[in-house]
Amino acid sequence: MDSNNRKRYENGLFVSYPGLVDRNSGRQKKEVGTNMDKDTTLTMLEALDSRDSSIKIQNGESDFSRFYCMDVPFQLTLEYCNGKEAEDYVNVVTLSAEKSVLYQESLAGKNDSYVKNAPHLHDFFELVVVLEGTIIQKIEGRDYPYTAGSCCLINRSLRHMEHYRSKCKVLYIGLSPAFLTELFASVSGSPFADEKNIYDSELYRFIDADMSNPGERAYLDFIPAYQNYLHVTHLHTMAETMLKTLLYPEFGASYQIRGLFCALLTYLSSSKYYHCTNIRLDTNSDFLLFSRITRLFEESGGRLTRTQMEQFLNYSGDYLNRIVNKFTDMCLYDYGMTFCLKKAAQCLIETDESISSIAAGLKFTNRTHFYALFKEKYGVTPKEYRQIHSQDNIRGNYGEKEK
Repeated sequence: MDSNNRKRYENGLFVSYPGLVDRNSGRQKKEVGTNMDKDTTLTMLEALDSRDSSIKIQNGESDFSRFYCMDVPFQLTLEYCNGKEAEDYVNVVTLSAEKSVLYQESLAGKNDSYVKNAPHLHDFFELVVVLEGTIIQKIEGRDYPYTAGSCCLINRSLRHMEHYRSKCKVLYIGLSPAFLTELFASVSGSPFADEKNIYDSELYRFIDADMSNPGERAYLDFIPAYQNYLHVTHLHTMAETMLKTLLYPEFGASYQIRGLFCALLTYLSSSKYYHCTNIRLDTNSDFLLFSRITRLFEESGGRLTRTQMEQFLNYSGDYLNRIVNKFTDMCLYDYGMTFCLKKAAQCLIETDESISSIAAGLKFTNRTHFYALFKEKYGVTPKEYRQIHSQDNIRGNYGEKEK
């Protein structure tokens, strides 16, 4: 690659992801095939039709179902959309150990398949990691918003497409069945017992089920746990490290990239950091949203405001309220309060914390209001509840004054 093309490549990548371009390291960046010429845009079909692309498209003109084939064990595609207008652009960088492509596509062109309702399938598993902004994932004809920090893992039988409506950055990770089999098989002989915990994860069961009995239309939905405040930062760090490893390979890079994939899959599989839900196509999309609401309430002790819930799930409060009412006959606030009072009851039984402290920890500013709600649900006051449920009165009365 001549110096002008190399500079163009790094400039284009720098716009998409400044941290990736190691301009001053002196390290040798691997050669890149198809490159984005200045003031030139390509369609996705044109770019992926090049010899340097690790993905080939079959039935590319179809308005019903295109099929993507990957001829490498794994590949990363970073897409950066700079706005929401038709004249805005999408920078696309596709990297694998063997092949790589950089091109720019107009936003109108990128969203063309969405407009035409032309979804695709692929012969590999695809992990979609939203790093910035919000995207719409249309899965078997239904739209699902994914915000920064959320992810989904799509199997080989699901027709889907992505739609960009604003500035965003997304990493698509393609993993072949053979490569995943290799990763998981390496665990069986590991000297670390904890490494085998991945076999108990929903992620492993999902992948194993698809490889054992392909054909079920399903995907995994990952949303950040309520207390996982740094989820976007962690995903950015892992994404950047993966891309740098492929851009600037050194001795041990093949092991490093496998370790990075394992670290990401472990991170997403941990209930401490993410809620993982296996969504089968017969699962109602409203129930998926209700499940997300329930998990957030469970983790936050029911004390999420409507505004916070809107920010987490990217739906209006009115719509979330209708979803909760559909499954519980309660409004969003009352449904959250059931988790709050359940948390209070749990604290009364399992801790020696004062009742006033428990109420304050659950964000009650009015003691009388807390007592009234608790007695309405459980039929007794918090103090009476603690006394009733204390084990053989070991705790006794705690000498606690209801003050």
